[in-house]
Amino acid sequence: MKVQKLSLVFFKNHTDLHLEMDEVVAIAGLNGVGKTSVLDALHFLCLGKSYFSSTDIQCIQTDKIQSGIIAQIITHENIDLKVKLKRGSKKTIQRNGVVRKKLADHVGEFIAVIIAPNDIELIYGTHEKRRSFINQVISQVNKKHLQELLTYTKLIEHRNKHLKEDTIDRALIQTIDEQISPIAHSIHQVRLEFFNEFSTYFQTRYHEISGQKEEIKLSYISQLDDDSYLNLTPQYYTKDVTLRRSSCGIHKDEIEIELNHLNLRKYGSQGQIKSGLIALKLAEYSFLSDKINTKPLLLLDDIFEKIDEERAKVLTQIIKNDNFGQIFITDTDSSRLESFCEEIGKPFKTITLH
Repeated sequence: MKVQKLSLVFFKNHTDLHLEMDEVVAIAGLNGVGKTSVLDALHFLCLGKSYFSSTDIQCIQTDKIQSGIIAQIITHENIDLKVKLKRGSKKTIQRNGVVRKKLADHVGEFIAVIIAPNDIELIYGTHEKRRSFINQVISQVNKKHLQELLTYTKLIEHRNKHLKEDTIDRALIQTIDEQISPIAHSIHQVRLEFFNEFSTYFQTRYHEISGQKEEIKLSYISQLDDDSYLNLTPQYYTKDVTLRRSSCGIHKDEIEIELNHLNLRKYGSQGQIKSGLIALKLAEYSFLSDKINTKPLLLLDDIFEKIDEERAKVLTQIIKNDNFGQIFITDTDSSRLESFCEEIGKPFKTITLH
């Protein structure tokens, strides 16, 4: 997969931007000129949503009605891909002029992996942040899983709605639980299988980056590990009624990173945490690359501002030695960008934004 051309119209801080690409695209410029917005547009093209903004509306310039992303992409064919965002309307994604009926039909067709400063939330943030990360990785290679997640979420929302009513119909809650149960167990099983496989990628990448043979692992903890959903829900019913929300299910799964059997977030050094974070994202790249048998886009946003020189050198060597696909990288330091591009030895183009 290679992006040949990219145009942004009223997308974030770009009114009318047109770019032509190479194997490596180095985007230089001061903070605030829109370097990250270019990477976000590429992420939007691939996954149908922004990486940095919580809503689509935030991707439209304040005084504009709509915005767009247009790209020419080469896979085994030439593809024109367009995203249109409009206030008060659903976003549309077009491939060669044909509108995708559902976002789920688009997810997994074009793959991008981004490493950005706010990724630190994968370490310091909530379990929900880590679940979201895992859901996104799996969903790109397993459309059934994506559909099950969407159905599960709707059923839990339906269940929560009834828990908020003045008079709760327990029989109705039971009926909803019977619909949730097979989906919850299917999602749980897919996650178990994913962690068994993904952990190896993660450990390999961590050892490459840190140069250490410390024992690092992803720990996946679910209420469904030891009991069935239908056995558990009666035990949580009183709590659910009190809290007026569902407190049992795979939406409560926990994901932790452990280093030498200790929680990385609580006990890891800054260096270990940064190594763990980069390892997590590079593991995502390797996992997706192997599963889809093609190379995702690698989007690197201001990473040299956030990691020390030693880890920057290691990361550069990993990118140089491994078979990565098209790479987009941003930095405020143009000379540092050029040194990175020369070091990895691929054809590159430098774009300076003002």
